[in-house]
Amino acid sequence: MSTEQMGGRRIAAFVRHGHFDRPEGTASAHSPRPLTAEGRAQAAAAAARIAALCDEHGLTIDKRIEASQLLRAWETANVLAASLERETDRAHHVIQRDELIERGLGSAANLTFDEIASLLAEDPRIGPLPEGWRRMPEFRLPLAGAESLMQAGARVAARVAASIDTIPDDDPTDVARLFVAHSGCLRHAAVVLGALDVRQVAGLSLEFLGCVLLEKLPNGEWVHLAGEFAKHEAGR
Repeated sequence: MSTEQMGGRRIAAFVRHGHFDRPEGTASAHSPRPLTAEGRAQAAAAAARIAALCDEHGLTIDKRIEASQLLRAWETANVLAASLERETDRAHHVIQRDELIERGLGSAANLTFDEIASLLAEDPRIGPLPEGWRRMPEFRLPLAGAESLMQAGARVAARVAASIDTIPDDDPTDVARLFVAHSGCLRHAAVVLGALDVRQVAGLSLEFLGCVLLEKLPNGEWVHLAGEFAKHEAGR
């Protein structure tokens, strides 16, 4: 099959939302809080950097940007869309997707970590949580509606793969489509797609407005193309 028949390269650009006011010690995964002024500035400034990264690899940023339904990610995507239009002279639009939200903690959502540990330790059916449970890929709180990080990653990975597959096969453009979401679910989506080793993921993070490019190869495999996950700092 010729290159023309195969179409161009297909890249998913994973972008973390900007800064928001996260209450100290709180499991804020499903927090409805908006971006701070700092977060909006981060998103506006990141457009040039993301455009330059894509240009370095010969990629056209797709006009469609997909974002987590959570407000901080949706706002980030919209600021990016406006800023990218100024950078590229091409209009972009944002589509929000429930599948891109962060890992859910079920009925423990938005409690403090201390409250979660205390309440579950008092439950005779559960007992004390394992140390470091927050970053264990396969651990799921034994609560209704809770997910493990890998379950959230699988949900995000399925959406990313389905979205990338909507780009026509015969389109010769080398396309990067942005997915604006959250550090945990994006890192674990990279594991599910096969572009990141599960043994490394617990020690990594994604900075505010960090961008990582994953490429879908013609054989269906995904590889890490550019951008880096940051080393996790204890206590963050």
